[in-house]
Amino acid sequence: MATASAAPFVDPVHRTSVDHQGRSLDVTYRADTKVSTRQIGMSAGTRPTTERCLWTARVAVVRDVAGTRGASLSHRLDADQIIRGSHFGKCSENRAQVASSIVRRSNEVKAHLAEVARGDGVRLANDISSAKHFAAN
Repeated sequence: MATASAAPFVDPVHRTSVDHQGRSLDVTYRADTKVSTRQIGMSAGTRPTTERCLWTARVAVVRDVAGTRGASLSHRLDADQIIRGSHFGKCSENRAQVASSIVRRSNEVKAHLAEVARGDGVRLANDISSAKHFAAN
């Protein structure tokens, strides 16, 4: 299984702000996408090829909180989304098609980021309070 280290597309972002103890903080939820591919099938001389490229995109959600004084808090949330697909032919020849397939499904990723952001309020407040507590010590 091959893994693409740098995706040839721009990961979606969801931005919001929260009020915490009288301060407004900017919160960004960004997708961190890692794509892996697996070649199946074969090409046997004069026979038609059965080669296919199976791909999986694991979309992790990273939350970044920016404070008013330039301090930031980053955390990878446990809310991965898996997107799968396949293309005829070799994986090495299908990188552009895989990337365009993921881009075509970017609305799913944006919706996932928004859903994670909606459900993250309590944990976000706890993480901000914990970070503030450690910074004070």
